[in-house]
Amino acid sequence: MIAIITGDIVSSRTLDPRIWLHHLREGLETLAASSFHWEIYRGDSFQFKTTPEDALLHAILLKTWVKHLKEIDVRLSIGIGEQSFEGTKITEANGSAFELSGEGFDALDKKNLTIKTPHKSLNDTFRVMTDLSLLIMDKWSDKSAEIIYLKLKNPTWNQTQIAVQLNKKQSTISEALKRGGFEEIEQFINYYKETMIHYVATST
Repeated sequence: MIAIITGDIVSSRTLDPRIWLHHLREGLETLAASSFHWEIYRGDSFQFKTTPEDALLHAILLKTWVKHLKEIDVRLSIGIGEQSFEGTKITEANGSAFELSGEGFDALDKKNLTIKTPHKSLNDTFRVMTDLSLLIMDKWSDKSAEIIYLKLKNPTWNQTQIAVQLNKKQSTISEALKRGGFEEIEQFINYYKETMIHYVATST
């Protein structure tokens, strides 16, 4: 069982790709286990392969990474399922994970994140939690997103270490994490991870 994240840059046609394309590529390279696990296509769209239990963390890391840049955001659809065929590129592969990710992405409308599994009850639970989390995540400033990215990427770092990394005051880091709802987002990530570990274990 795998997870496929399908995404694109919000309002990319109004932005100079030189501003965000290298940044997006760097973020995908940092998170992916292999260069074969991600691809940018159709200019501003991309797919990313990861594990079911890490999919939400990776999606939120991508969101915080992209939002480092002002006025840029990303839409993301996580599909949890199987891979029945593996091509030379991720966009040539297929299976239920790809289908669910694509279906979720097509249905995003004005929302920026969705999670689809083969089970409706899981999807309903994740939808409520995702919608509530987006009330916080969509309002992250570029500075808040950068701080939250560093904390999620380096969970053992304390606020002082992040402050040193960014050359900011510790109080600034503390305020940004609180204002950005870091504890609540972290609880969502942990709940999702525990749920998916159980789901994968009982589905095999």
